[in-house]
Amino acid sequence: MKRLFCLSLAAGLAACAPAPQAQPVVTYEGELRVLLLPQRVRVTYTVNPLTHEVKGAYRNLSSGDTFVLEGTLLPGPEGDTLTARITPAETARLNASVLGFGISNIPLKASATLSAVQVRNLLTGTLTVNAVRYPLTLKWVP
Repeated sequence: MKRLFCLSLAAGLAACAPAPQAQPVVTYEGELRVLLLPQRVRVTYTVNPLTHEVKGAYRNLSSGDTFVLEGTLLPGPEGDTLTARITPAETARLNASVLGFGISNIPLKASATLSAVQVRNLLTGTLTVNAVRYPLTLKWVP
């Protein structure tokens, strides 16, 4: 009897648990000027609604480079605030030594930080690369 009660309780609790739902992929595209050169970029990510964690990709469409995007999307009074770290995905890495002193596993592409506000169909903010800030405005792609 006790075992039957535990089984029915476990089944009842499982029925009450929310079913995992697929998270929609959000995509923004636009142009950004880095060192006076125009760059077409695409930001694609999904958001975990419980933890506000963001995972996705930052793609430079002009050069073909792809970066990993990880951060948070938090609600705010002026819109949702995206704060993300952008790191090189699959890229060449530097390994060198001179007279016994060396460096190893240094990516040849720089990491960056994306700070932006998502309002309606726009993602507006800054991309910071090597302590230099570049303004960014991307439009939502349905």
